[in-house]
Amino acid sequence: MYDWSEVDVDRLRRDRREALAELMKQQGLSHLVLTGFDHIRYATDYRTQIIAEAFDWFAAVVDQDGAAEIFAPWVDRTTADPVDDLPWISKIHPMPSWAPMVGHPETWTAGLAGALAGATKVGFELIDPAVLGRLEAAMPATQFVPVGRELYDLRIRKTADEIRLLEDASIVNSLGAEAGFKAAEPGMTDHDVLAAIMARLQESGPEFVSHSLCNHSRGDGGWFAEGTVLAEGDPYFFDIGLYGRQGYASDIARTGFVGGDTRAEIKAAYAKLLKAHEVVAEAAKPGVRVSQIDDAVNEYLRKEGLPTTPYAIGHGVGLRACELPTIYRDSLTDRDQVLVENSVVALEPETGLEVDGRYLLLKLEDNYVVEHDGIRRLSPAGYGLDV
Repeated sequence: MYDWSEVDVDRLRRDRREALAELMKQQGLSHLVLTGFDHIRYATDYRTQIIAEAFDWFAAVVDQDGAAEIFAPWVDRTTADPVDDLPWISKIHPMPSWAPMVGHPETWTAGLAGALAGATKVGFELIDPAVLGRLEAAMPATQFVPVGRELYDLRIRKTADEIRLLEDASIVNSLGAEAGFKAAEPGMTDHDVLAAIMARLQESGPEFVSHSLCNHSRGDGGWFAEGTVLAEGDPYFFDIGLYGRQGYASDIARTGFVGGDTRAEIKAAYAKLLKAHEVVAEAAKPGVRVSQIDDAVNEYLRKEGLPTTPYAIGHGVGLRACELPTIYRDSLTDRDQVLVENSVVALEPETGLEVDGRYLLLKLEDNYVVEHDGIRRLSPAGYGLDV
């Protein structure tokens, strides 16, 4: 078990609730309807499930004072004051179990409308149109407005408690990465590598282990393990994520090498990727536009004759593994945002090379906190090969 940091949970909750109340005041909102697991956690500290299907299984209705009602698929009756430690949650209501919201729009509309009685202007992030349309029809005097982007913008800057929790998550994720390095031997499969990583992560005591991806000898961009067998000298990369204490995430990737007989051209390409990782880290400073960070690393890779990263160089990390800002070229984003102090970001350059007719992918990803004069790495795992 990892020795997770003790933070002032009351202060963490208070800081988030005060920030949310200020946003609602600025937007003139009487209520919020939240369905994302991360926004529900931020506003109420109620922990929902973090799985792909669950994005519309839950909801929270929150008023200007932070009082909340929760809708969940794992209860069969309405309960008052359901969580002693979260007194601002007045009720938890049952909703259809393990089902998409669109399958039961009338049930959802009736439940949400009841909690929204008296609401004048409601901000929402994700509501199925079948439910939203019914809510608007049932509550003609109430205005419904999208505020999803504003909610994510609010969460870009982290408090000191949030940064400490994010650092813990990255340290634990690094323990998993080191376990993956140690486990990889000729004759093993990519699934075996991930099994060693996941075992190390689970024994550390996180809230949830999320993605476990491994690419070995596949140049098609597919990151899922497929049972391929590792051979001496082979590179492979894994991209792993978890949610640590209080729900704060980590998302890192490492390239590993099997045995000690990696070919010189692979080592040379990997050394350049390590340099690209340094280039992107050096470019990432407060006040720098995210497109400049993306440009810096890809320009370096081009100059070295290597393929550029085919996706965003980075993203924010918080109560969701991938949140704003999106660190990418400005032609593929709505806003060329500026990196700000006290944000936490993942930076993840990728390249590759062809060897004996096989295209080999090489990838790195670390989490960083943005400080006043640059960034500080939160994920201390090594880099898999002494080059």
